[in-house]
Amino acid sequence: MTTLTTHSKVSAYFVAILTLLVLGGCRPGPAPEAEAELPQAVRVTTARQGTVIEGRRSLATAVSADTVRVLAQVPGTVVELPVAPGAAAARRDVLGRIGAPELAARLTRVRAEAARAERQRDFACEHLVTDRELAAAGALTSEQLDRSETACSSAELAVEAAQAAGSEVGAASAKALERAPFAGRVLEHFVDVGQAVMPGTPLVLFGTEEVELLLRIPQEDLDAGFGLGAEVMFEGGRGAVSEVGGQARGPGALVDLRVTVAEGAPPLRVGTRLAVRLVTEQRHGTSVPLDALGADREGDFVLLVEGERATRVPVVLGPRDAGWVAIEPALPPGSQVVVRGVTAVRLDAPLVIVEVGS
Repeated sequence: MTTLTTHSKVSAYFVAILTLLVLGGCRPGPAPEAEAELPQAVRVTTARQGTVIEGRRSLATAVSADTVRVLAQVPGTVVELPVAPGAAAARRDVLGRIGAPELAARLTRVRAEAARAERQRDFACEHLVTDRELAAAGALTSEQLDRSETACSSAELAVEAAQAAGSEVGAASAKALERAPFAGRVLEHFVDVGQAVMPGTPLVLFGTEEVELLLRIPQEDLDAGFGLGAEVMFEGGRGAVSEVGGQARGPGALVDLRVTVAEGAPPLRVGTRLAVRLVTEQRHGTSVPLDALGADREGDFVLLVEGERATRVPVVLGPRDAGWVAIEPALPPGSQVVVRGVTAVRLDAPLVIVEVGS
């Protein structure tokens, strides 16, 4: 029998301890089936139902659908602009009054001439009545009666001429009053009271009460399809581009678009600024956040939460707006989808919802 030394006994003891530690650390791990059943935390949000509109946002100004420049027709000085910019005016309301001293003096002179012609006519024709009585009594020759007839007729023609001249000057004086051609609104004054003007000088910009929208977009947006006929939406209403301004050139060049507003829109006051959107695409149905989308070899998908599991639903993407995208097919109302890290979610494991997005 072999007898172990004290040193050998100690070594054997440590070997035994090491063997136990090694064997204890080599226990088999959990089966793959057990790992798949471990719950996984996910964030979800509720899919939206409604219309998603994709397009370019811009600012527009409400303007009169039709405008005219009211021009001075006579030379003179502006003495009154009775309708302030922004105020409404009925048809034939006075928009501007021009002081024309020459016309006033001429009108005074013509009226005086007409009054003198009327007096001369009255005298000549009254004299004719007397001469006719004298001729009937044989106290006046036929030659004298003829001269009296001629004097009366000439005086009547002089009165007619004076009245025609008065009408002419009166018509010219009337042109010193510039009136509204239709019911509308004064948009701008081009002159000030006291300013001298000549025929053809613009006095007032006048527009209809019917309103259109005016907006400016970069040239590249026009090339991208936001041109004639493009749909425009704004709060409470919509319209369509009805006119495209001249083609702008150079970097940062802008193009004017005029938009005809559809019926049913809220009343718009000329000069109002409002946010609009030029529409490229719109779709009514289900939409989800962009971070709810996943993509693999089979295409785009979302993960629909059903109970404690996630189901892969293939989708076709539509218009996008403000971080959301329309999808087809539509999901049932109230459906919840996984957001953030969609591709890392295991479909064979239960879910634990840790956050609900909005």
